Amino acid sequence: MRRYLIRRLLLLIPLLLVISFANFALVSAMGNPFASMMQMPGVTKADIQRLLHLWHWDEPLPIRFLYWLKSILSPSLRGGFSTSIIGTTTTDLIIQKLPITLVLSGLSMLIAIILSIPLGIYSALHQYSKTDYVVTFFSFFGMSMPVFWFGLILLYFFSYKLRVFPTGEVHSIFLNVGNNLVDFSQAPWFRKLFDYALHLVLPVTVLVLFQIGRWLRYARSSMLEVKNMDYIRTARAKGLSERKVIYKHIFRNGILPLVTYFGLSFPALVGGATITETIFAIPGLGRLTYDATMSQDVFVAMGAILFLSIFTILGSFIADILYAILDPRIRYQ
Repeated sequence: MRRYLIRRLLLLIPLLLVISFANFALVSAMGNPFASMMQMPGVTKADIQRLLHLWHWDEPLPIRFLYWLKSILSPSLRGGFSTSIIGTTTTDLIIQKLPITLVLSGLSMLIAIILSIPLGIYSALHQYSKTDYVVTFFSFFGMSMPVFWFGLILLYFFSYKLRVFPTGEVHSIFLNVGNNLVDFSQAPWFRKLFDYALHLVLPVTVLVLFQIGRWLRYARSSMLEVKNMDYIRTARAKGLSERKVIYKHIFRNGILPLVTYFGLSFPALVGGATITETIFAIPGLGRLTYDATMSQDVFVAMGAILFLSIFTILGSFIADILYAILDPRIRYQ
């Protein structure tokens, strides 16, 4: 097992380099990152050329990639491709936005898993029942619902019409404490916690609906496949209680395919939902990537995409380890 883990970790290095170069080439195709500065008063073409030379943007693509890679591997290097056009380093921006995205995406994924796995098991064990049809309909509804449309619908009814929840951001600027408006940072902790919860209700609802449909389909189909196996019929024939058959045999073996889906969903914990964060004006990592792309800040976009690529690879790696832990038949040599 140890040799396998070391070998896999070493193979991740060339894989990450290939993915990084592919992402770098795609983001570089956005064009001149300083073109928008031509609209500023006093900025000339000569100034743009000096910026292109300073940031090595006038070099061929492989040379630009090497400079960018050097800036990533050199923590003390504060310039070059590690810095945004606005002057803040990409690392600082990611560290600043990451906690918000982790709370939003992690909470929505946790709720989706808690709701979908029991429903998927129940639906599989009661196939073709009314509950099964309702769960199947709900899963397809969640998978096919456009995120941006559903988010706008929630904003329209619950924020604009009913005024129950805030329209965006993660907290209010001022809070009403004892009939007095106080700054958010000076409010009591329980008022701040309640305000955070109010701001997260709508975006978390959108993400839960988006994720629960897929988790339901995976859980239901996995349990259906396992419950018809020969060893399940053998366990029942030996006189095991239905509770033991479900939880010790069907659930334990049926959960394995969900591990793969969790590995594929793992990057969403840090990537967040770009559309959801944009609609609700949440300053997370997904919103950062969107804003960087729209403003042609290619340096921040490349850093954010590289960060997501690393977590995608780690997700696959973690899924392999979980397989070996959950299934004793799997042994890595």
